[in-house]
Amino acid sequence: MPTSARDRYLSSLAHIDSAYTKITAQVGRGGVLSFPDVHKLTEGLFLSAWTYWEGFLRQLLWLDLSASPNSVLISDVKKFRTKKAPHRLAELILNHPDHPDKFVEWSDYNNVVKRANEFLGAGHRFVNPLPQGTDIAQLKRIRNAIAHKSDRAWDSFISLVGAAPFSLARTQRRGLTPGRFLYSHQWNGVSVMQNSVASLRAAAGELVP
Repeated sequence: MPTSARDRYLSSLAHIDSAYTKITAQVGRGGVLSFPDVHKLTEGLFLSAWTYWEGFLRQLLWLDLSASPNSVLISDVKKFRTKKAPHRLAELILNHPDHPDKFVEWSDYNNVVKRANEFLGAGHRFVNPLPQGTDIAQLKRIRNAIAHKSDRAWDSFISLVGAAPFSLARTQRRGLTPGRFLYSHQWNGVSVMQNSVASLRAAAGELVP
């Protein structure tokens, strides 16, 4: 059920919030963690939140393809041989043709919308633009700076932090890491990390009210 998928994702985000609170309480004077420690751990928590977001999107599209009356699967097949056949077939349709050696990219929400348009028809849940779409696009750029370490990903990250709403000066960007940015700088009155999780939480609630 989509609501179950949403609740599992929200539970994962709550765990990440809790872990982040515990970590930040252990940094600085009297704590067991140094600032570089907490920066690195924050990067890991951020990647976890993003990875589960990709999995959440995939599962929603998979569930809707296997159950929605307007999906290309359900509308074209009147009777399935077994009860779980729609789920298995939906997964086969959505997977890369060379699965499991290759996989479909789920990090770009616009591509998810395109696949929803193709497989689910009109009226599907994947609204575009998503109210949190701008935030999600920014989170992807942070994620790429952590995961890819390519010049292109790094240039995109530096451009991001130098622009509104962050507007970090050149001196603030010197020696900056994604983890330090997530932990030390603010977004909407809280740390970038906390606002990132809040944006993902709101987006999940938008897709599955």
